[in-house]
Amino acid sequence: MKAIVVKPHQFGMEVKDVNIEEKVDKGQVLVKTLYNGVCGTDRGIVSNKLSFVRPQEGWSELVLGHEAFGQVEEVGEGVKELKKGDYVVPVVRRGCGVCLNCKIGRQDFCETGNFVEAGIRGKNGFMREEFVDDEIYLVKVPESIKDIAVLTEPLSNVVKAIEEVMQIQRRMVWNCEDGAYDCRNAYVVGTGPIGTFFSLLLRTYGFNVYMLNRRDPSPAEEYVSARTESEFINTTKGVESLPKADIIVDTSGFPSAFIPLMHKMNKNSILVLFGTQTGDKVQIDADLVTFMVENNIGVVGSVNANKWDFKSAVNYLTMWKEKYGDLLNRMITTVVPPEDSKEILENKPKGEIKSVIKW
Repeated sequence: MKAIVVKPHQFGMEVKDVNIEEKVDKGQVLVKTLYNGVCGTDRGIVSNKLSFVRPQEGWSELVLGHEAFGQVEEVGEGVKELKKGDYVVPVVRRGCGVCLNCKIGRQDFCETGNFVEAGIRGKNGFMREEFVDDEIYLVKVPESIKDIAVLTEPLSNVVKAIEEVMQIQRRMVWNCEDGAYDCRNAYVVGTGPIGTFFSLLLRTYGFNVYMLNRRDPSPAEEYVSARTESEFINTTKGVESLPKADIIVDTSGFPSAFIPLMHKMNKNSILVLFGTQTGDKVQIDADLVTFMVENNIGVVGSVNANKWDFKSAVNYLTMWKEKYGDLLNRMITTVVPPEDSKEILENKPKGEIKSVIKW
């Protein structure tokens, strides 16, 4: 079958025919791939910037792709909920099978580190014509959102992160007098797909959202901020006029982007670290540490998601499509066939929010 492959720890990728012998066993289904999303992790693998990448056991190459949307073509014995023709999204991380979190479906909090992730480490991914997977790792998607369902995986990570925030902030009364969050302010640093989803979800909760980047918005970003009633801020023009923040979410991975904002954090606020990068260095001095301690500022790092987060993401996409119309479609700024995938895997298209591969 046709697939997009990389040789871990080497620059570049290739579209080629691969011999993957997979049969549909008990509890499994065969899925025809319809779309793959492309994100910074994929580009990090292709450009050889990620040290943790490894092929599936017995392979020297890795089939790329962890964001996928497809349609069930064949159903194995013992499958309970899925049938031929259903639309599905696969869960990325598969647990170690040893720690308690993995045993109860919370592999996003694996304690051993011996998990595998499709298209990233230890498991072939979904950038191929079809794949066989266990029903337990597939999330059913309604046909009404099949045009945007490829966005499920990135959104699932955001759902998980905000759930963590809400759990942590139960340390005190954080909502407003009316029980909502309309009196709270959120800075979202970075305006790619993850930053956009954080903005959408925080607006859904009621937060006043400020989308921060070091430049003016692209037309797509301007449309998103206007439709969601968020405010896009070019930080190079100054941030002193911004109200104090109750939550800062960094999706950039650059400490130089969010550390200077921390002096504007309210008491009892929280910093969410989501983006990952290398090389950027900013000094954290004792004054900042004192400020964080004296103001009860929480810090949480978040990565990955579990099946419940994927299901919640499907629900949010369904709700937002009803509320915002074509907003989510406009987030998909580039669509290419597999043969042209090199142009979006080795380089980020200008004005991109989300690039996808259509099979």
